[in-house]
Amino acid sequence: MNLKKTFEALGLPAVLDACADGSIRPPICTLDAPAQWYGFPPALIPLWSDGSRPTYIGYWRHWFVDREPCFVKMYVAAEHMTIEIARTPAQLMGVLAMMSISVEDAVTPELEQFAQAVGLDCLEELEAQSLKTGDDPQGFANVELFSKETPLESMAEDAGPYTGDFPNPSDPGRPWWESSCSFEIIDRDMPPPTGGQLPAWFDPDREKKPLFESFLQAGRLDYAWLSLNSTGWSITDARQALVALQARANDRGFDAVVDYWLSVADVSAGGY
Repeated sequence: MNLKKTFEALGLPAVLDACADGSIRPPICTLDAPAQWYGFPPALIPLWSDGSRPTYIGYWRHWFVDREPCFVKMYVAAEHMTIEIARTPAQLMGVLAMMSISVEDAVTPELEQFAQAVGLDCLEELEAQSLKTGDDPQGFANVELFSKETPLESMAEDAGPYTGDFPNPSDPGRPWWESSCSFEIIDRDMPPPTGGQLPAWFDPDREKKPLFESFLQAGRLDYAWLSLNSTGWSITDARQALVALQARANDRGFDAVVDYWLSVADVSAGGY
């Protein structure tokens, strides 16, 4: 599948496609582009993979749900736990730069080349912050690039309110569970929300295929999608479910995502 067509269909900047296909080399030697297949749900379009853990860094978008897309790190070996690391493409490049500075303990020529290629113009500020807080994401918020639209991973406890759409269980005033999937919840054993209960797709013991089919039949494409992007799927069943959802969606952008995911979703991964 041509990643360029997928990014174009989603209205994403060309620099992301260049990173994802390896035309722009990442400044960290352990990151692969194009990303390798270790198994991931269709909400993720990875830009890079790291096979040593393995992990993904990529674009995260929920369809049929009123959510702001963002950029995440997914820990495949930790039950595909997913964390928001950036809310803009520029922030994503800043995260990569901070990772590189931490690994290399300096701004390398490779990082300078990467920064120039992606239009990142604040390496000095990032390096200065790295000397103070290392690669601690909460330190990133002290850099202008992250000071507005601060991603959830970079929110300190004493910071102002988080303004993004990634689920934030520490914010009791917002019913995040109706528009979130299980991979986004770090504490899988947390109690249900006050005055409510977690939707069925959060239950790791619930069979997801019949749950998905019941939501699809009821016309709840949002709940069907969130069920499809929660733990408990074989790749074979997920492929069939995604095609069934596509038939109901009638959305060209979604078609591009489906085509991409089906092109990489080898059943050898078993499931997610």
